Amino acid sequence: MKIRFVSGLAAGAVLLISGAALSGGVVTNSATLVNYDQTTSELWALPSGQPLASYLNQQFTSYLAADLTAYAPPDPCLPPAAAWNFTVAYDQRHHTHSTFIYNVLLTVQADLGCGAKVTALTSGSPQPLLAITPSK
Repeated sequence: MKIRFVSGLAAGAVLLISGAALSGGVVTNSATLVNYDQTTSELWALPSGQPLASYLNQQFTSYLAADLTAYAPPDPCLPPAAAWNFTVAYDQRHHTHSTFIYNVLLTVQADLGCGAKVTALTSGSPQPLLAITPSK
């Protein structure tokens, strides 16, 4: 009974998210991270050729592994990207979601002005963040 309820709840959340995505649309941009507020989970970034945008990091945000071959030492964004990949692998292996670690890594990456590929819903302000990947 409990499993069926959780499954139904998860299915409802997916339908709710996909319905919001259809009504507002989804966009993926390469962006330079500018600031991350751990208190509000709001990420500020400069998408390529666009004005400053705000994104809301949420419980359903997917954290995707970075392509570390794009970085070359002494790039200051390489260590946080490597730590990000370690966390993604850990979460997949242990079926968990290391929200606190991603919050710290987003703060570090924003402080360093690192790049990221950001996928978000176009409705809402800040835009709900669907997926994020560190990038060059």
